[in-house]
Amino acid sequence: MTENRMMQRRKGTPRSWVPRYLRLPLIVASIAWSLTGFNEASATPPKQHFDSKKTGLRVTVRDGGWGGAKLESIETVLYSVADELLSRLPKNLAVPVIVAHTNSNPVALYERGPQGEYWVHLHASGEDWHLYAYEFAHELCHILSNYDENVGPGSTRYNQWFEEALCETASLFVLKSLAKTWEISPPEPKWSYEAKKLQRFFVHLISEGHRQLPTGTPLANWLQDREEQLRIEPYQRTENEVVANLLLPLFEENPQNWEALSYLNLDPSDAQARLGDYLHHWYENAPVHHKQFVAGILSMFGLEDALTTASSVVADRTTIALTSNFGQR
Repeated sequence: MTENRMMQRRKGTPRSWVPRYLRLPLIVASIAWSLTGFNEASATPPKQHFDSKKTGLRVTVRDGGWGGAKLESIETVLYSVADELLSRLPKNLAVPVIVAHTNSNPVALYERGPQGEYWVHLHASGEDWHLYAYEFAHELCHILSNYDENVGPGSTRYNQWFEEALCETASLFVLKSLAKTWEISPPEPKWSYEAKKLQRFFVHLISEGHRQLPTGTPLANWLQDREEQLRIEPYQRTENEVVANLLLPLFEENPQNWEALSYLNLDPSDAQARLGDYLHHWYENAPVHHKQFVAGILSMFGLEDALTTASSVVADRTTIALTSNFGQR
């Protein structure tokens, strides 16, 4: 498949700045981690060993551009990332994923390969394994959340900003969860050392000042001030990452909430819907045991009325139908 045929689904942010500008912050984060300890309760790895390879996942890393990193090592990291997310989902991802390096932004492409495979481009290179994990978790989250349902290249998705925030949450979750998994049961002994780097990077990210909701500002007010601009430009990372920090505790408290990803973006009107309707469609498509979780997100944004309004509409339609049927008797 030629490069110009691989239409990009979204544009991310290059992470080349990390090695140059984050060395001191990562050292600070390391000290903070050593002082505060590892919160095991909120970094629960899969309850039992999960091997995404055995469930049918095939990740193939294309050669070229990785800065000397061994392909088998890259694949080890990517499969480990997949294990953390897929172990929480109700269905397996049996479609192959082809991963190639890019000098541009990390991205999952809309257009699939001739065998239906997904194409993912990552910006990470060398042995910065925390960046491979961070970037691939984000792009895998897009795939798992049905990003290409009912849309295609050039489509406008006004709620994509929420999906970007959700997938940033996936990156944060995987960094912390994988650090714990590798600390306890690394794929090879050498990876146990990398667990500390994953955790340090996680601590640095969640501590960034721009990720914090302004003191005294309810999220509903924050959203009201920004939603229109986010609908137009979904790649405002400083805004998306505020939401990601707020969503993360919901998944740390119950990692099985990642199952709900499978029911996002399934309504044909999702691309153009208002956020309240978009999240309500997610609520409607989710199974009973995940409705409370999705309802909680609606409430967090101050959009719980979307559920009440929708229920009223359904009740009204039911009443009309019953009245009509009664009148025909």
